Amino acid sequence: MTIDPRTMLFMTNAVAFVASAFLLFEWNLLRERSLAYWSAGFAAIVVGCAITPLREAGFFIVGIWLANGLLVTAHLGFLYGTAAFLGRRISPAWCLVLAGWALMLAVPADAARTQVMSLVNAAMVAVLSLKAGHMLGGLRERRDPDCALLAFAFLGHGGFYLFKALVAFVPGAFVNLSHYKGLMISISLFEGIMMEVALALSIVGALRRRRERSMVRLAEHDPLTGLLNRRGFDARARAALAEGGCPAALLLLDVDHFKSINDGYGHPEGDRLLVALGVFLNSTLPRHAISGRLGGDEFAILLPRAESFAALTLAKALCRGFARVGGGRGHGGTLSIGCATQSREPIELETLFAVADRALYDAKRHGRNRSSHREVAAEPPAAIREMVPPAEISIAAPRSERPRPRETAPLG
Repeated sequence: MTIDPRTMLFMTNAVAFVASAFLLFEWNLLRERSLAYWSAGFAAIVVGCAITPLREAGFFIVGIWLANGLLVTAHLGFLYGTAAFLGRRISPAWCLVLAGWALMLAVPADAARTQVMSLVNAAMVAVLSLKAGHMLGGLRERRDPDCALLAFAFLGHGGFYLFKALVAFVPGAFVNLSHYKGLMISISLFEGIMMEVALALSIVGALRRRRERSMVRLAEHDPLTGLLNRRGFDARARAALAEGGCPAALLLLDVDHFKSINDGYGHPEGDRLLVALGVFLNSTLPRHAISGRLGGDEFAILLPRAESFAALTLAKALCRGFARVGGGRGHGGTLSIGCATQSREPIELETLFAVADRALYDAKRHGRNRSSHREVAAEPPAAIREMVPPAEISIAAPRSERPRPRETAPLG
């Protein structure tokens, strides 16, 4: 069964209308600029398809020149929507393609006019589509599936229109644009329907995954410092240890006299100090380190596959470095760090937390602004069982929510 070009044109218009209306509705809810540009692009296709039948009545300017120009306008909207989706800006010079299309009115009305217009139209659509696909990453391997799906849609569409431009003067490819005759016209309409569906589905999927990632980030990150929160740190740390993080080290960081800073200098200064600590950790820690704010002024750093010497060296460097960064307001702003290391499996995160917590108390008892180290293997098993908090208490709960470790009486 064959479908005539007029029926395919109607289907193209229907798909574009639904896509434009849906994206406009989403833009009204989310106010994302990319949605407005993409919706406008599909709307231009709707208008172009609506006036295309006028070419059969002899209205060349409206039915052919303006209708094809609206197709170029639609892809210009798609390009700007892609840039907005990526958070990038593109040169306004891209709008000159519309001025280039306006020059098509100067083409003499001879037998080759429709071929010339088809060549220029296809070339403009191809360039705009390929540019959008290139901005999304092209054919390179990407970790972001949102960009990959959109890139493949634009690159495939651009490749087809590049082929369409190359065969514009092939005999039989375009016989008469005024009456929908020619093999390429039917193929182009069919490809247009497929592209509209693929692009609309890719956009919807990309936006859905972006919202899901945003929700996950909000659930796993601390809004003040941008570091992982308790839930996020626990999940990432357990996953790292499960992959074989032996040896491993855990550092617990505590801002010295933080309550006094809040009381004496105000909570905004306390927040500034915490933000400064987050920035300091992001710029100082090695790439494989996992860092998070557990609550209040307490932070944690997991170093998978880190030897004791490397962990202790990092802890001392953090103390020295933050003393310069955080102490600029005259209130000290120093760190006490408890370091727990373990060189043999199995490594349990709860045990590392308990031993690092005891080491942190050691650092505070010896004057603060320093680090203290304990090796898990050196701790008696009975003492470790006493250190580990009860199961109903989060291992990453703030210090004020955890029971203080029991001090053992000296022997003898």
